[in-house]
Amino acid sequence: MSAAAITGAAKVAARDINVFYGEKQALFDVSLDIPDRAVTAFIGPSGCGKTTFLRCINRMNDTIDNCRVSGSLQIEGKEAYAKNVDPVVLRTRVGMVFQKPNPFPKSIYDNVAYGPRIHGMAKTKADMDVIVEKSLRRAGLWEEVKDRLQQSGTGLSGGQQQRLVIARTVAVDPDIILMDEPCSALDPIATAKIEELIDEMRENYCIIIVTHSMAQAARVSQKTAFFHLGKLVETGATEEIFTNPRDTRTQDYITGRFG
Repeated sequence: MSAAAITGAAKVAARDINVFYGEKQALFDVSLDIPDRAVTAFIGPSGCGKTTFLRCINRMNDTIDNCRVSGSLQIEGKEAYAKNVDPVVLRTRVGMVFQKPNPFPKSIYDNVAYGPRIHGMAKTKADMDVIVEKSLRRAGLWEEVKDRLQQSGTGLSGGQQQRLVIARTVAVDPDIILMDEPCSALDPIATAKIEELIDEMRENYCIIIVTHSMAQAARVSQKTAFFHLGKLVETGATEEIFTNPRDTRTQDYITGRFG
């Protein structure tokens, strides 16, 4: 996908985002546009602010005592931090997949049905069956689990558990999916499956992924943002960031001089 093709209207528009944990400032004046129906990767060394910024998008930082966020963060033109926005409702629109697969200690079926049930998305059992199957198909898991939907989700392999979590995330029909190092606990084969899945899913979602793996960022994303010491150093089309970065800090990180 060319750079021109990913500069359409921003799904997420951040302006001058600052994040403080008590007195300590973790993010400094981050401004970034994130396109829809594309994968945007956040890269940078540990502790550089990638996950902190990711957690601003679904207001997960609200759950941390003494965390303060300033600036403007709009999703489809609406301010995510406005007083009338319910963070719980926001988080159904902005799903999140964490580093370690975290299926609920319930059946595979109930894992996927959990969100739709809470939000009253299915009137009948037949409606719910449709949602569960569609979500598991979207997560590339249906064929592997269709004959054991009543078995526990925690009995699946690590890679299958992560795809179950992705199915659970898409079941409530989010607009945006955040992924925080989604493959760091997985083996190479499971990682390849998740990457393939991310590539398929970007046709329907805005996906934002935090990854330590530059190879992964290069494989799955169309846009990359490089963070360093709490600042957004550089952002652009992934191919350009990796082959022709404008900032020497980006160059040094990508070539392995630090990180």
